[in-house]
Amino acid sequence: MTRDHLDYQALLDAVSACIATRIPFLLWGEPGAGKTAVVESASDAGFHVETLVCSHYEPSDFAGLPVVVEGRVDLAPPQWALRVSREERPSVVFFDEWTTASPAVQAAALRPLTHGEVGALRLPERVSFGAAANPADVAASGWELAAPTANRFVHLEWRLPPEVFTESLVTGTWPALRLRPPGPEYAAALARQRSLVASFLRIRAGQVSALPRDAASRGRAFPTPRTWDYTARLLAAVEGEDVRVRRLLVHGTVGDAVGHEFLAWLDSLDLPDPEDLLLHPSGGQLADLRADRVHASLQGVLAAVVADPSPDRWTSAVEVCVAACAGSGIDPAVPVVRSLLRIRPAGAGLPAGISVFAAPLALAGLLPR
Repeated sequence: MTRDHLDYQALLDAVSACIATRIPFLLWGEPGAGKTAVVESASDAGFHVETLVCSHYEPSDFAGLPVVVEGRVDLAPPQWALRVSREERPSVVFFDEWTTASPAVQAAALRPLTHGEVGALRLPERVSFGAAANPADVAASGWELAAPTANRFVHLEWRLPPEVFTESLVTGTWPALRLRPPGPEYAAALARQRSLVASFLRIRAGQVSALPRDAASRGRAFPTPRTWDYTARLLAAVEGEDVRVRRLLVHGTVGDAVGHEFLAWLDSLDLPDPEDLLLHPSGGQLADLRADRVHASLQGVLAAVVADPSPDRWTSAVEVCVAACAGSGIDPAVPVVRSLLRIRPAGAGLPAGISVFAAPLALAGLLPR
């Protein structure tokens, strides 16, 4: 496959990951470039696709229409929501021409996007949301996205390469979404990715939430606690896949600048296996690592114990933290030890070396007897 084909397939895989994890995505691209057609092709994989052209709708089509029922006021859901709720297949609700919707319509649509509720109707868990919009320089008319709206989406720049289009036009075979639900390994992958995100934000606390200064940037991806959670969930869904997919998803959640910094930090880690650390807690694997890598490694150990919290594994995790202090001091290990003490299983023994953390644990009210 050519580079254009690989880049385009990576974009499709990024969309597939958003659908699989039920995280709303927004495709930014020129008119007629196949954004809607690609999402609607999910029907070939057994999905029900409900496409809504936003300029044709009013706020009540998303918030519900007030009706009086037996002396009380209910919010009646529209027909599109009823169709989706009655579908037994997984569904994608696709808001086309998103920026042509008025700010009032966009605001009303936030509740379905965030909570899956349309009026008094709760949509089933199998429903995902997506949207498409044209960039301001090619849009016929519309509104800029408000920051609270933009921050609910994964922003993906849509491009249909000429080579992909011309080849598919002749052959009639188009690259497809590869839709599949998260597998049984997803929970463990999510724990790993959350520990990595947490470790990065421990050393770059200023990037937990950073609202852009200019209005145009506030209408795209920027970091907040919500989008960092998106980042961890999406990276868990594509763990082991093409680096192009990971880059698109990270940049689409927290923005280009912060996303580049985070991915560069990830590439420099080269962390030891948490399970190997638990098996050999005094093995010295962390002795020569810099402090941020020690903290990231210990977060991985914490995630492994959370996934399988037996007393012996818990005790080994504390021993790993104690051993880590020999090379980098107690600071990288203190947050992990605090977390471990909060989830201490019954019957778990305390290593003698935990006394090295006596002062910070006493301040936190966690000093064990």
